[in-house]
Amino acid sequence: MTPRDRLQRRVVPRLVVHLSTVRAPARAAALLRRAAGRADTVRLYVAYDDPYSAVAVLGLTDRLRGRRARLLIEPVVQRGIPGDPAVEAKRRYAVVDARRLAARDDRTLTRSEPLRPEATAFLAGWTAAIGDPVRRAAFSAAAMAQLWCASSGPVDRAPFAALWDEHVGGPPPADDGGTALPAERGMRLRRLYDTPVAVVHGQWFFAHERLPQIEHRLDELAGRAGA
Repeated sequence: MTPRDRLQRRVVPRLVVHLSTVRAPARAAALLRRAAGRADTVRLYVAYDDPYSAVAVLGLTDRLRGRRARLLIEPVVQRGIPGDPAVEAKRRYAVVDARRLAARDDRTLTRSEPLRPEATAFLAGWTAAIGDPVRRAAFSAAAMAQLWCASSGPVDRAPFAALWDEHVGGPPPADDGGTALPAERGMRLRRLYDTPVAVVHGQWFFAHERLPQIEHRLDELAGRAGA
């Protein structure tokens, strides 16, 4: 038997079986969740000053509609590599690139300049204060749309206060995001360093670039991938 025959007849089939067993526990867990009436989850770490996060939140909101899956928004302010000398160049490029990505979903980003983290920190604080995940996701999507697709220039809090009243009710909280947020610790524990990152039952994705792959992951958990 040649080395090529050995590879085709022994190694490759064993690898396929091994990969199927790696996926099996995740699928089994998904079946148990459905049997218990619970949905799959997409945990999404976002920053409001990040245009890629707007692409991810709005894109996943569209793609999860009608699915038995829920979007868990985790807002952060502190992100990126500490001391990164290229941070400003990356922020400017992100605006240009996010506009390209948004266009694939027939969206237009109205901002052409990056935002400072401190200008949108209050939105992270407000979002973190929403306990109900459905309302949190709805407010975050509305706020991202207002911030990146319906405004430009300095950030005015008034439209976001109106969105808070619409999706949550009453006046927004006093927390302006100036303190450390729980999701920032969650990112560090998972060794994730920047946004937007989606974690789907053990697998993570840079969400703005991997929206179709996230859909495929959910299909795989449901046993529909490749069907």
